[in-house]
Amino acid sequence: MPDVELVGVCDIIRERADQLAAQHGVSARYDFHEFLDEVDVVWDCTRPFERCDIVVDCAAAGKHIFSEKPIALDLATADRYIAAIEKAGVKNSFCYSLHFTDPYKTAKALFASGELGDLVEVWTRRFMPADMRPRWYGDQSKSGGVVLDFGSHDLDLVCWFGGMPKTVFARTHRVREGVQADEHAQVMLAFEQGGGGVDVSWWSPVGMSTFGVVGTRGSIIADGSGKLRKQIDGQEEEIIDVNAASNVDLSGNIGERQEGGTVHDLAESNETPERHFIRCILEDRAPIVTYQMARRVLKVVLAARKSAETGRSVDL
Repeated sequence: MPDVELVGVCDIIRERADQLAAQHGVSARYDFHEFLDEVDVVWDCTRPFERCDIVVDCAAAGKHIFSEKPIALDLATADRYIAAIEKAGVKNSFCYSLHFTDPYKTAKALFASGELGDLVEVWTRRFMPADMRPRWYGDQSKSGGVVLDFGSHDLDLVCWFGGMPKTVFARTHRVREGVQADEHAQVMLAFEQGGGGVDVSWWSPVGMSTFGVVGTRGSIIADGSGKLRKQIDGQEEEIIDVNAASNVDLSGNIGERQEGGTVHDLAESNETPERHFIRCILEDRAPIVTYQMARRVLKVVLAARKSAETGRSVDL
């Protein structure tokens, strides 16, 4: 990013900070407070159970903050995060990247144009095989499980189309022996108009990613074949010329699966979330992804987990 100067990196694990700093020719610190007199923007890559205190201190120092997701593990912590941002008046956004990548971005533009009509259904199904048991993701108290850590991307996406759901119903599963976090989930959402569905998995041995929007006038579907198929009622099917090979790997890359199983990240279109945030600072714009949206996703996730625990739907 030509308008950005990387000042330094910080990690409480010193060797990691040193290694990354050497790679980029910048300084390494082991306490982020040491940077606050030198920077304008902080990129917060910490885990959700550590994030809020860091954001509160950075905001109080007047720094704009770009955070990884989710905003927090509970609403009280999310509200403390938000209060710190609002009090300081700094800009803030989150890496909910599907707003910036195809086929999702193209589908949203077509839906917003009215071409597909009113919403009937929007869904995603993303299976990313990964054994999280040895990692912090495999601890529900730290990651929130597959619905929050992984599925919050998908729930953010379907709520981008449908708004805040009225009702949530979910099932979660812990399949592997000794797992301490939900690793497979189905979530159904009832919006003011239309419905949504999210299926996410760290368990399924077969990886896949599909996505679709059905409206009252037509539909658009990315079926994992590399094509984004659109058809308006009464017209011929049309192939939209965007990369829609929406496979996903453990690093979160979305794109074309290569030999050997890696995924070449082809999906960035025009702006990455990080570039967008920098432009919002330089041009004094409001970011596309806001803390209100991040809080909405968290609220939906918590409702889904409550539904899975009780076996009943949850009204919001």
